[in-house]
Amino acid sequence: MQGKNAVLKALRWGLGSLLAVLLLVAGVWAVSRLMPIPAAQQQALALLHHSAAEPAPGRNAFDGLWLLGLEEVSDAERAAILAEDIEQMQRLAERPIDVPLLPADVASVAQAPHGQVPQMQGLCGWRGGDCLARVRADPAAVEAALAGQQGLLARISALSGAGHYRNRFVADARLPMPNFILLQRSLPAHALAHVQGRSDAALAGICADVRTAKVLISHSDGLLPANVGAAMIGGNVQLLASVLAELPLDHPLPAACDGVFVAVEPQALSQCPAMRGEFAMVSRGVQVAPQRLQWLVWDKRKTDGLIALSMAGACSSRTAEAVQADVPPSWTSVPRSIWRLECAANAAGCMVASIAAPAYDRYGLALQDGGARLRLAEALLWLRANPQADASTALLQMPARLREGERPLLLGSDAASLQVASYYAKDNGAAFSVPLPGTASRR
Repeated sequence: MQGKNAVLKALRWGLGSLLAVLLLVAGVWAVSRLMPIPAAQQQALALLHHSAAEPAPGRNAFDGLWLLGLEEVSDAERAAILAEDIEQMQRLAERPIDVPLLPADVASVAQAPHGQVPQMQGLCGWRGGDCLARVRADPAAVEAALAGQQGLLARISALSGAGHYRNRFVADARLPMPNFILLQRSLPAHALAHVQGRSDAALAGICADVRTAKVLISHSDGLLPANVGAAMIGGNVQLLASVLAELPLDHPLPAACDGVFVAVEPQALSQCPAMRGEFAMVSRGVQVAPQRLQWLVWDKRKTDGLIALSMAGACSSRTAEAVQADVPPSWTSVPRSIWRLECAANAAGCMVASIAAPAYDRYGLALQDGGARLRLAEALLWLRANPQADASTALLQMPARLREGERPLLLGSDAASLQVASYYAKDNGAAFSVPLPGTASRR
């Protein structure tokens, strides 16, 4: 009897302990569920939900970029294809999150009946070093590779007339983006034009590409196009300097270059407009598949607050001040641990937010580098217009707004190059260095 009573007593104690644990868990979950979104996350959401400014005047670069690889199609046909693609992507965005989108689903309707630009081996790119030297090493091969690219090159040039970039599709991370890589094909074409003695055509093409890049870096609603613009500026400024190093100092720039190489105002390098578009896309795309007990571990509103916390620093006054001073900004990212009270009722949301939270503050460094390289390009043109026997003397006479600042322009050790420091990680901290005007022609 005593043994039986002991067993019953132990059973009652175990059941009581289990009930206590369950009540504790339920209490923690309830407290977590009822917790308001922290003030920092509310502020972050407010910054990212702020009404976007009206786009800059001019055409939307997205239209040309989305169908950039499409060959032998009239402007009227392109407009009809784009309209049909927009409708198709709208329908796809309405699919439940647990229904996968296949590559065939998100392809342009134009891909089947119309031709695409021929493939081409990458000859040189925006981050590939001295494109001019690569092209000069085998110009015949480059000319042959570019033979089937003339339509594409004309479409790339036409993009310079755009005024802004706005994604025409629903903001959804599952939907495709334009093939920005195609834009790099114009770089070897410009280099080849110079090698073949068509330097004015080369300079006009470089300037057209930089016009497009300035639109992407300053008037985009997404991080990818803004960062493409920054890389595009770097590659074309490098090529510009290489061409000018080989031309006489009195060789005039074509009219297409008027006003292109002018250092932009710091606010034009703000990551904020692009980040707002990025947040809209990530927020819509971050979901969990519908499940019967999904509500126990998922709170979309609080998940958005966590994601916003990792992005909103791009729109803070502190970051604006850092960009104005041309110093690297930084801001708080989402905590990685899910063992926090706010995660008890949003465990899936906390995990998703931590996965979807790269170091967004690093992306803006590429934009700042793009601005610094435009300043360097303007400085090159000033040196070209104000030649001095001694480069050091010329640099000291240059307007302070060009040569000074957090990242001053410096002469290379060979006194034949000009450089500016880089912030972006992909450049590995190496200074961006270009030859001085006329130096190659004097060797």
